[in-house]
Amino acid sequence: MTTVPDLPDATEALEHFPFDDGRGIEVNERFKELRQREGLLRVRLAYGEPTWLVTRYADARLVLGDARFSRAMSVGRDFPRQEEATDLAGLITMDAPEHTRLRTLLLKALSRSRIEAQRPTVHAAADDLLSSAMAAGPGMDIVVDYAQRMSVLSICDLLGVPVSDREVFESTSAALMPGSAVGHEDMMRRFGALQACTERLIAERRARPRDDLMSAMVQARDEEDRLTDTELIDLVVSMLLARFEAIITQIPNCVYVLTRGDRALWNRLRANPAELPAAVEELLRNNASAGAGLFVRYAREDVNVGGTLVRAGEALTVAIESANHDPARFEDPDAIDFTRPPGGHLTFGYGAHYCVGAQLGRIDLQEGLRVLLTRTPELTVRDITWRERPHIRGPEAMRVTWQGGPE
Repeated sequence: MTTVPDLPDATEALEHFPFDDGRGIEVNERFKELRQREGLLRVRLAYGEPTWLVTRYADARLVLGDARFSRAMSVGRDFPRQEEATDLAGLITMDAPEHTRLRTLLLKALSRSRIEAQRPTVHAAADDLLSSAMAAGPGMDIVVDYAQRMSVLSICDLLGVPVSDREVFESTSAALMPGSAVGHEDMMRRFGALQACTERLIAERRARPRDDLMSAMVQARDEEDRLTDTELIDLVVSMLLARFEAIITQIPNCVYVLTRGDRALWNRLRANPAELPAAVEELLRNNASAGAGLFVRYAREDVNVGGTLVRAGEALTVAIESANHDPARFEDPDAIDFTRPPGGHLTFGYGAHYCVGAQLGRIDLQEGLRVLLTRTPELTVRDITWRERPHIRGPEAMRVTWQGGPE
C-alpha cells in the first residue's frame, strides 16, 4: 500500500542526516530500523532542502537506475548536501541525452584493455612510493605519503601527463585533502592552473597523438560527434576528483579493516593473494565510505518508492552504506566474507551513472594493497584522525608502521 505522508512544514525540525559525526566507517545502527519500517524517512542534511532518505537495496537501485529520477535537476537548486558550496558541473550532473552522449564518447576512449594495461604501472608506482617511505623511516602517513601520491601518479600516467606538468595535478590534489588550509581563492587559482595545463595537453595531443588516454579522448568520435575542449577539460578534472575519492579514501579504509583486531583478514590475504580481487569487492561493499549527499536524485514525476509517494520535484538521497548492508540482498551483511558471490554492491553507483572508472579504481586498490601486503607483512595502524561530517568517510591522517618501527 502506498503511503502519502503529511510533509513537515518548512519550519518544523527534521531529523538530521547523517546520524553521526561521520568519523569512522562503521555502518550506523539506525539503518537497521529504517530498512524494516514502511516508507521513507524525511531528513535534512547540513545544507539544502529536505530530502527523502532511501535505505533499502531495492529502493536504492530503483532511484539510481530509473530515468524518472534526475541528477540534472540538482543544478541551480539548493540541493541536499554536506558542504556549503553549491557549484555542480560535469558528467555526474547530466541526464540523457547529454549524459549518454558524453558517456558513450568517454567509454570509447576508456576501453577495458587500456585500463587493464595500467596494472603493471600502478603496481610499480605503489612499489616506488613504499620504497621511498621505507628509506625515510619506519612508518608513514598512509593517506598523504601513499594513497594521495598514488592517486596523482595513477591519473597522470593514464592521461599521459608529462613529469614536468605533474606538479599542477599534485598541487590541486593536495588542496583537496581533508584538513587542507587552502582558501577559496587559492583553490580557484590551482584549478585554473590545472585547466590551463589540460588545455595545453589537449592541443598537443590533437597535433601529435600518443598512446595515452588524453589522445584517445581527443580522437574519440561517434560518427561526426566528438568531445569539445571544454568537455575534455571538465572530464579530466572529474577524473582527478574521482581518483581522489576512490584511492585516497579506500586504501586507508581497507588497511584499517584488514589490520584491526586479530589481523585475521590481513593474514588471510597475505597467505592467499589470489583472493585479493574478491576481498576488494567485499571491502567496498562493507565500508561505509560513501558520503551523505553524493547520491541525490530528484523525482521528475510522482513515483512510489518503498511505500512512500514521492512527489515530482522532491529530492531523494540514497544511503549507499545502508543498501550495501541490506539483508534482503546480502546474507549476513555485516560479516566480511571474501567468498561472497561477486557483484551487487552499489559503491560505484548503478544504472546510467555507474562509475565509468570503476575498473580502474579496482586495479588501483588491488595493486596498492598488494604492495603493502607483500612488503610490509607486519604493517600496523598506530594512529588515526577521522574526518568529521565528511563528503566521503575515511581518515584525514593514518599513521602506520611496519616491522622495525616503534612499539
